[in-house]
Amino acid sequence: MRRLPAHILSAVLLFLGAGVASAQEHGPGPAGDEADPPVLGAAPRPAPNEPPSPAFMAEIYAAARHGGRLYDQRRYAESLPYLLAAAERGFKLPQASAGDIYLHGRGGVERNVLVGIGWLGVAAAPATSRRIADYFESVQAQLPDAHAGNAERVVEEFRARYGHARHRVECRVFGNVVEDIGCRFRDDPEADPLFEEPQRPHSDVEEVVVTAPIIDTPAPEIGEVPSGQFIAEVYDAANRGSALYNEGKYKEALPFLVAAARRGFKWAQASAADIYLNGRGGVPPDLEAGIGWLGVAAEPRTAGSISRYFKDSMARLPDRYTPEVVQTIVADYSDRYGNAQHRVACRFESDEGRTWSFYFKTLQCRFIDEATQCRNLVFDGTEVNSQWTCEPLRGSRALDARPY
Repeated sequence: MRRLPAHILSAVLLFLGAGVASAQEHGPGPAGDEADPPVLGAAPRPAPNEPPSPAFMAEIYAAARHGGRLYDQRRYAESLPYLLAAAERGFKLPQASAGDIYLHGRGGVERNVLVGIGWLGVAAAPATSRRIADYFESVQAQLPDAHAGNAERVVEEFRARYGHARHRVECRVFGNVVEDIGCRFRDDPEADPLFEEPQRPHSDVEEVVVTAPIIDTPAPEIGEVPSGQFIAEVYDAANRGSALYNEGKYKEALPFLVAAARRGFKWAQASAADIYLNGRGGVPPDLEAGIGWLGVAAEPRTAGSISRYFKDSMARLPDRYTPEVVQTIVADYSDRYGNAQHRVACRFESDEGRTWSFYFKTLQCRFIDEATQCRNLVFDGTEVNSQWTCEPLRGSRALDARPY
């Protein structure tokens, strides 16, 4: 096996904690320190295979986030207690980050190669991300002879004590262009269904969140004229997603937003991206989905606020999301979910009677076939009005309300 230069190995995990750990807590503004770091040891510790309490799960999630944030800031000694609290419960990013700190003695922490290889070894056990597995393999290839004999035994011990399944934790890999990994307690009622059904393909994130019958009518092929019923159901999904998002019910909003986002509705795309990028409402962060949805929403014609949010968000991504990687992700989403492919037009309209998100308040989208499929012109003797004729919109404020 080709041996990597030592300076490359030492840099591989500098950004391992970025992404899932740090994105889960922050909104669109710059990342910063938490005002109140989590208190470790406040909640009763469950025995292995014993269901954890909600307080304990919240403590471990907070420790993983805070430790990951400090690690990203290269405050390694400060991050270690928080990383270890989550690592001991099977969380793979904290395990890999703690392993990196011990392997290299980062931040003044006393170097301990065997402890480092133990943490990295359990992090590299299935299911894990390719980048963690590759790092572990590279470290193994360069172990000094003095440690080689003990390394396998140490890894086996760490996997027996700190494997995620032993602590009722499920981990999944997601992302098609750049892999990331997220872990959640199986007993968390807010956990994503993917964590409860690990047999699903990891690339099917968005298919899972829209399995509810949000849109019953068969979807048209790209470029085909949609039926009036399909138009009404997509509008309904967009409206209901918008209302739930504005109420802060992000997990409930996401399936509706994704259903509309798949048809080119830019506000829905940007809102879904915001949820994925920041892990809002208990939704596991998915940086690739967030990049894709925000990228297609930011393409012309769009609101300047969406473009600025896209630019700001891309500047905060981990270094592994290079401009080339971002371009690949956005191009894929644009090919599938651009508004023009789905006969949707977006333009700026003023509607003072509506409540909109701070970021996306002026952009409105609708099917170009709405007039022929869902409206009749009615002359009341004074003026000509356009009357809605399709299925009533459950999520709109009035039967004839324009959804965007």
